[in-house]
Amino acid sequence: MISLLHSRRSGFLFRNSLPLFLLCCFNGLAAQQLAAYHDNQKRFFIFDNGKTVQAEYLAVKDFSIGGTCLLYTDSRNNLKMYYQGEISTLEVSAPNKFEALDYLSVYNIGSIVKIIENGRSTTISTNAVKYLAEDSLVAFYDQNREMLAVYYKGKIMMLEDGLAGRPANLFKTGDNIVVYVSSRTRDLKVFYQGENRVLEPFLSGGNFKAGRDIVAWVNQSDLKFRIFYRGETYLAEEFAPESWQMGDGITAYVDNTGSFKLFERGETVDISSFPPDFYMVRNSLVIYGEQGYLKVWYNNRAYTLETFIPSDWKADWNTIVYRDLNRNVKVFSRGETKVLTYDLTEDIELYRDIVVVDKGMNNHNVYYKGKKY
Repeated sequence: MISLLHSRRSGFLFRNSLPLFLLCCFNGLAAQQLAAYHDNQKRFFIFDNGKTVQAEYLAVKDFSIGGTCLLYTDSRNNLKMYYQGEISTLEVSAPNKFEALDYLSVYNIGSIVKIIENGRSTTISTNAVKYLAEDSLVAFYDQNREMLAVYYKGKIMMLEDGLAGRPANLFKTGDNIVVYVSSRTRDLKVFYQGENRVLEPFLSGGNFKAGRDIVAWVNQSDLKFRIFYRGETYLAEEFAPESWQMGDGITAYVDNTGSFKLFERGETVDISSFPPDFYMVRNSLVIYGEQGYLKVWYNNRAYTLETFIPSDWKADWNTIVYRDLNRNVKVFSRGETKVLTYDLTEDIELYRDIVVVDKGMNNHNVYYKGKKY
């Protein structure tokens, strides 16, 4: 069943409409708030919810910060994990790739794919030729078993089997969703909340993307723009958009006339009648340029951050950090903009809502919950 969309102009709210973004629906669930950096002696430090821990005496080669753990390869190529204040060695050789995400973490050694959940490492495939890892799931094509499968909530669930000779590369993932084209029926399918659902027959040449709780696609059969959101399918536009990006329950797009819009909670919002200078979706933030101004759409409204577009900015969760024209470090977080520091800085990193500022010579300050560490 296709649901009809309601629309509204930016700045106009229906009296009974709900907020655009559920600020605490998942961002507050992570058990730890982690960051990391090297000091001026190349020692590796981990910031953990207000405490700083020296993890290594020598510089690490790479690291990835998740919501519950931190993974890194040390100076001898060991893969290590920091979890709940403890450091453990996972592998004695560096993996091909590793990622620490909000809830799950994943790494692979060749075609062997392992996930980390609640501090435990588990092999989910021994011959995966492709996998996509997200906050709550990992989708993979296992060549030995000729199947497309997903690891979700402690279980491996088969999405489709018998794929011999059929490359299973037509699948994409969001934080908690998998969308793919069936090699057998050519249907566009979605795996969501533990269930597989058929969206519609899908012709070759169409396009689809996924975010948290949401999938958007254009089918070559009619070139209409449709969106699946939390179990319902909506006809968003009669014509394919020029471009679109996905976030946490939202889709931002430029329609076929050049208007800049977003979809959320069954409604479309008209942000402007002309295309932005650029736009990018990060979690619940829609960052965009409008006639040379830096703007963000957050919590059901647009904010003007600067009268210019910085060359260097970062965004994650509820936060955007950048340098203004005076080279001050500014932060937009949860609807408020302020100067974080007037100090000259060489580098800025953002890990979820934690800002790490390098003031030069690897002299770092960490800013977390309004405090400087």
